[in-house]
Amino acid sequence: MAAVATLAEVALPVPLDQTFTYRVPDDWPAPPVRPGDLVSAPLGRRNVTGLVVGVREAAADVTEVDGHRLRPLRARFPAAYRVEGDRRRLLDWMAGYYALPPGELVPLFHPPAPGTKARPRRAAAAYPIADAVDVQLTPDQERAVAWAVERLEARGFGALLLRGVTGSGKTEVYLRVIAEALARGRSALYLLPEIALTPQTEARVAARFGDRVATVHSGLSAGERCRVHEAAAAGELSVVLGPRSALFTPLRDLGAVIVDEEHDASYKQEEKPRYHARHAALVRAREAGACVVLGSATPDLESVRNAIDGRYREILLADRPVGEMPTVEIVDMRGGPASDGFSDALLTRLEASLTRGRQAILYYNRRGFARVLQCTACGVPVACPHCDIALTVHLRPRQLLCHYCGFARREPDTCPECGGPSFLPGGSGTERLELALAAHFPDARVLRLDQDTTRARGSQRRILTEFAGRGADILVGTQMVAKGHHFVGVDLVGVLAADDGLTLPDFRAHERAFQLLTQVAGRAGRESPGVVLFQTWQPDHPVIQAASRHDFAAFAAAELPQREAAGYPPSRRMLRVGLAARRPADVQEAAHRFAGLMRAHLLPPGLEVLGPAPAVFARLQNRVRWQLLVKGTMSNGQRAWLADRGRRLAAETGVDVTLDVDPVGLY
Repeated sequence: MAAVATLAEVALPVPLDQTFTYRVPDDWPAPPVRPGDLVSAPLGRRNVTGLVVGVREAAADVTEVDGHRLRPLRARFPAAYRVEGDRRRLLDWMAGYYALPPGELVPLFHPPAPGTKARPRRAAAAYPIADAVDVQLTPDQERAVAWAVERLEARGFGALLLRGVTGSGKTEVYLRVIAEALARGRSALYLLPEIALTPQTEARVAARFGDRVATVHSGLSAGERCRVHEAAAAGELSVVLGPRSALFTPLRDLGAVIVDEEHDASYKQEEKPRYHARHAALVRAREAGACVVLGSATPDLESVRNAIDGRYREILLADRPVGEMPTVEIVDMRGGPASDGFSDALLTRLEASLTRGRQAILYYNRRGFARVLQCTACGVPVACPHCDIALTVHLRPRQLLCHYCGFARREPDTCPECGGPSFLPGGSGTERLELALAAHFPDARVLRLDQDTTRARGSQRRILTEFAGRGADILVGTQMVAKGHHFVGVDLVGVLAADDGLTLPDFRAHERAFQLLTQVAGRAGRESPGVVLFQTWQPDHPVIQAASRHDFAAFAAAELPQREAAGYPPSRRMLRVGLAARRPADVQEAAHRFAGLMRAHLLPPGLEVLGPAPAVFARLQNRVRWQLLVKGTMSNGQRAWLADRGRRLAAETGVDVTLDVDPVGLY
């Protein structure tokens, strides 16, 4: 038999819809390279990690393929890094649905630097919990667990929307579902929207299931992530929890997937590859024959529509097993000034809470000391030179900072617009609130939770652990304080600007506002009567009113018909095409050219193209931004055509073209 060479077709993490052909070294040990293997391959002067998608034989003396010099693969990673089974089918689905080259998705399915060994790491402080395994389930909780048992017994896919008010015991349902999966020799994934939620949940899951639990997220070192990946592939782990990246862990015989706070926009990755982890979780579960529990007090309206249409089973947890829902008071801010942003009513409530030895959370979704620094002569704020955004004033360190591109500068001596010599900070932020609280309540211990205080590794865990352990009296922060935390000592929550976000130019603005208000309000009164204050300049707004009553059903009943009338999700699917370039004329011309292509070739019945138009933030990071929207259900082929035309246009004009399937925001 004539000697032959083995060639491998490899998908590489590059924005090209093609594979690359490499020669498999003749001296590599058996077994031979197979589709699904993860390999290291040379690309230019560097080595990249790719996925073998095909293998074929060629003449032993072959040196070129399609006119390109044939290069050998550098290495093959161990079997733990193979992408196969339900994970491979998930990758293929994502490539088709999101119109992405498979190679761009490969990095999701392996940790950075595969094979890296983990270094010993000092254990973090234990998160204080009171975990009781003998909790008596309510009838509705029992129905949810019974549904999961039925799916596990059948080894069939199913999705449950568990809509439960804050504090209604959704986590206990998750833990029971996981226990049922493990009892049948299967594994479970527990997805969270953000790392900030991990310490509390990790402690509860570990207390219930022991050392067969691991957490994975981007805050871990490459070695730590590799250790979790390899242990899962070897069957040494039964439960993995974490944010988006945890979804791709190679757990064996996946039986249950939990998507906690399923409404959270953090499940959508906003940079390439753009995908929604909730959608991907459903597909992985389908391919594995697993059940999915989607839990939230304020589910995404798309999930609500899926439940109405019968694609999901829905179970409602309407009450708290312990305690009652907090009372919400609406504070009308139109009539009088506030002291440092605090109404008299809020200051009075804070003083009473501190006197009782209880804890409080204050929510304001603006970080920094002041939102703008305005010239006292002309009134123009000091702006970022790279974005159409005013710079935010920060005191520690003292600087003006752009929250979109990271540009920083010291405060100017004179106004860049008129030359005026003086400035005045306008608006407020969490840094300013922290200082004001120290002035109003000098004996109170105050912690701040926002992006500025959580930059250091482990800082989120430290702050949350300290507050949960009653090491502070007041926690002030951005929306980080609103998400899923269970603090038994909190009996007061103050929202300093409840109407913030209601007027954003986005079809989801009301939904996002309602979700945030409901979620942050739900932090109060977990074990004792709680009170929530909404400070607002729009006290009669339907969203404010519904949130004050914890009435999701009323909100959804009002919002869904408005969405349907306007043709926005969930009544119709949506795709956003973003275009960006440094020169305004370039991006404007490309946007109109692309819109013409779309209208000429992409208008079967049911599709509508809107735009082009400048994006809401028309310039970010020195790039002018335009966008187009497509309303309606597109096929994989149509999205692939659109992606291909976008790549061609980008190559011809130098304008970046991105496709965002199912966007969660239109900024």
